Amino acid sequence: MKHKKLITLLLALTTFAPLLRAQDGYIGVALRAGNIATFGNFGGLTLEAQHNFNDTFAVRGGIMSTTYERMAADVRPSYSFDAPFGTLHFEALLHYAGQNNINNYVLGGCVGIDVRNLWVKAGYYHRTLVSGSDKLAEPFNVYYSFGVSCLPKVEDWDLEVEFTNGRFFDLDRHYLPSLAVDGWWYGSDKVGVNLGVCYTSTGVFHISSDFYRLYTTLGICYRW
Repeated sequence: MKHKKLITLLLALTTFAPLLRAQDGYIGVALRAGNIATFGNFGGLTLEAQHNFNDTFAVRGGIMSTTYERMAADVRPSYSFDAPFGTLHFEALLHYAGQNNINNYVLGGCVGIDVRNLWVKAGYYHRTLVSGSDKLAEPFNVYYSFGVSCLPKVEDWDLEVEFTNGRFFDLDRHYLPSLAVDGWWYGSDKVGVNLGVCYTSTGVFHISSDFYRLYTTLGICYRW
């Protein structure tokens, strides 16, 4: 447990310390509640942030703790620039999760393109699972994200729909894609609330009547 807390704290400091120098950004805290097939009903707490240092460089990440003793943290620095066909992104990934005496270490990156209110990302990651003296390396895994911002021209509201296997806080079955709907409403220029639903099926390439994971998030957020 001390090992998990130390790694989570180090990644959290890497993410949140630059807030003091960020030109603009976002921070939010949210409660998570749902059901997962292997653990039943669960609750959780997430803290996430993004800092935009300038028009091209940003860092985002967060930490999570759940009632089924999962602690996770990740940091994602990114570089973006305008291209003739949209905005091109390059993003690095550092992730850690600890659960049931198994530690997950992830290192990877992706390339993405934003075209108006649509985005596509595709990336690679190397994962190492450690349990005591045992170690298992997964040298090549692929992750992806397809999404749409449904209200790109509305200032106080936002609604995003995403299909992805890149929600690394939920990495216990990384091969299962999730469908997520996330909404935000800002009652003032800086303070808002967010509500989300995430669904993961037991099947990958076929329709399944059973779900592996289903949860909702409810939180508050602050932007500057």
